[in-house]
Amino acid sequence: MSTSRAIIQPKAVLVAYYCFMTTCGGKLDPKVLQARWLLGGVSPEELMKQAVLALEQGMGGKVLQQIAGLVRPTKRDLGDLPERAFAEMGLEPIDKDQAVAFLMEHGTPSTSNVIATLLGAFPGLRDRWKAHVAFWGGEPAGSYNDMAEVVHFVVEDLYEKGNLTETRRVFEVLDKLFAEGDVETKNLVALGFFEGLQCVASWRPYGNKAFEQFLSPTSMEVWREIQRQWAGRSSLMDVLRAEHEHQ
Repeated sequence: MSTSRAIIQPKAVLVAYYCFMTTCGGKLDPKVLQARWLLGGVSPEELMKQAVLALEQGMGGKVLQQIAGLVRPTKRDLGDLPERAFAEMGLEPIDKDQAVAFLMEHGTPSTSNVIATLLGAFPGLRDRWKAHVAFWGGEPAGSYNDMAEVVHFVVEDLYEKGNLTETRRVFEVLDKLFAEGDVETKNLVALGFFEGLQCVASWRPYGNKAFEQFLSPTSMEVWREIQRQWAGRSSLMDVLRAEHEHQ
C-alpha cells in the first residue's frame, strides 16, 4: 500500500481561507494575518492584497499603503515592511511558537468536528498538532491531512510506546463518532483513519493486523471492507482502477 496527502476541493480551500482571514464575514484579523505570515502561510502577493483589504476597512497607515501599492512583490521586495505594518496596527512582535499557540487558542486553522473532538479528548496529540499547524503555515490543511496526523499519533506516539489503553480509547472515540456521524464523518473515519492506519501500519514489522484487537464489531466490518478493496493491489491507483471497472 502507498500513502499520499489528501487534497480538498479548491472551492472549499478558498472558502476556508477567506473565513480564516476575515473570521467569516467580520473584519480582517491582523493577529491571524501576522501569525500566518510568520509561519509562511501567506505569500508576498497575498500580503499585498490583505494590506489593500486592511486599508478598505479603515486600518490606515503609511506602511500598509506602501505594501498595498506594490505589484507582484517578492519577499525581498517587502524587506521589513511586514513587521513594520504589524507594529503600525498595534501588534507586538511574536516568534513561530507564539504564532502557532495563538492560532490554536484562536480556534484556527478550522478543523472538522471529528478532529476537534480528538484534540479535546487526547492532550498528547497537541504537540504533534502544533507541528502540523506550523507545517501548513497556519492554513487549513483539509480533514484528511488532519486525520493523517491522528494516524501517526496512534501508531508512533501511543501503540509503539506501549500505551495500549490510550490506543484503545482512540478507537472507542472514533467508533462512537462513526456510529453517530453523517456521511462525511463516516467517510473521514473510515477512509481517513482506518484506511490510513492500514497503510501506515503495513510498513511496520508488526503489520496492521496488530490493531484489530482494538476494533468493535462495526469497525471490524469497515476494516475488512477496506482490506477487500486493497486485496491484490499495491497502490491507490489499482484500487481506483478496479472501482472504475465495476461501474
